[in-house]
Amino acid sequence: MKKIALIIALAGLALTASAQLRLDNAKNYANPKKGYYDKAKIEIDAACEEEGTKNNPEVWAWKGWIYVNLGMSDKPKIKKVCPENWADIAYEAALKSKELNVAKEASIITLNNEVFKFVAEKYVNEAYQAYNNAGDDTNQYRKCINSVSKAINIFQASGASNDDEIKDRVKEARFIAGAAARALGDNKAVVKFYKPLVKAGYDKVYVYQSLAAIYENDKDTVEAMKLAKTYTEKQSKDYNAFLLAAKVSSWAGNAEMARNYANSAIEKASNLQDPAQKAGLMCSVADVYVDILDYDAATKEFEKVLEVTPNNPVAYNGLGRLHFNKGTDIDREADNIPLEETEKYEELHGKALKEYEEAAKYYKKSLDTNDKSSREYVQRYNEALRSIQMVYVRMKKPLDELKVYEQ
Repeated sequence: MKKIALIIALAGLALTASAQLRLDNAKNYANPKKGYYDKAKIEIDAACEEEGTKNNPEVWAWKGWIYVNLGMSDKPKIKKVCPENWADIAYEAALKSKELNVAKEASIITLNNEVFKFVAEKYVNEAYQAYNNAGDDTNQYRKCINSVSKAINIFQASGASNDDEIKDRVKEARFIAGAAARALGDNKAVVKFYKPLVKAGYDKVYVYQSLAAIYENDKDTVEAMKLAKTYTEKQSKDYNAFLLAAKVSSWAGNAEMARNYANSAIEKASNLQDPAQKAGLMCSVADVYVDILDYDAATKEFEKVLEVTPNNPVAYNGLGRLHFNKGTDIDREADNIPLEETEKYEELHGKALKEYEEAAKYYKKSLDTNDKSSREYVQRYNEALRSIQMVYVRMKKPLDELKVYEQ
């Protein structure tokens, strides 16, 4: 019996030695100076199946590393044996190695983290490529989101996920995924990707504008005001933060806070030199004043815009909206006049009509001066056209007169 036991033990040692040899061979072939990753693949795949090494965390760590190098190689003979899903295989191998590494061996941790980082970078790059090539292809936007989700999961699996470099890449990944989700109209996904960026004090205004638009659509004033507060605290020197906070406050119904934020935005932007940027800021501030029904302040801001940038179609559009809103306000007042007070009703209706005429004048100026040189200007042109059509309906004028402005 002892002899049989000895034979079994020796056989076990032989199997372990054979498996260890495969690991050693794989490491030798994977030496960057040699780069025989095709041969290393054969050895490491076998080592992962061998009884003697299949539960060895070092084996799985090397499998992850070898597959990363397979995927990154541009040599034809390496590409020939590299599976398309090399990144998934590398990630799963590193993840299994991490689970098996109960002793927390530093060299294995380091190797796994390198695998995690390389694979995650691969998915981030895929996400950018999908987004940049998407156009109107919704599948590309979905691919972008899927790639980013994988990258974030992998970055978080890395023991180095708190490194500043990794944190920055996670932020970039979340940013591009949120943009893709917004293109798809998936507001839930936008919030999922962008809320952590707000918490981290991310500096791109697009993130905050996107969330603010969603909260406004959902009439979620609580989240919107929290967003405005966080943005202005985290980016206290950025006038865009205070401008967005002013807009949020205006639709949330807090006119005083909207005015304070708008004034702060102007103060923060006091060093702006570019006329177009200054005009854009003043137009936005004026729009806030229109929203809180401070028409006099709005008019002054629009006049300043036209001093800085004459024949500004955005300013003309804003003035058109201002007078149209004044007209509708007067019309509402007229509607509440008792039927017997005909004279009072006619007086108010006449005032409203004058405001509509002013609105039409400015909308026409906006259309005439808009060269549609950018996506924003095309959008503004279409807004002005739709608005003047509404004005004509209120004035009971034929819409045929506006055909000249139709694209």
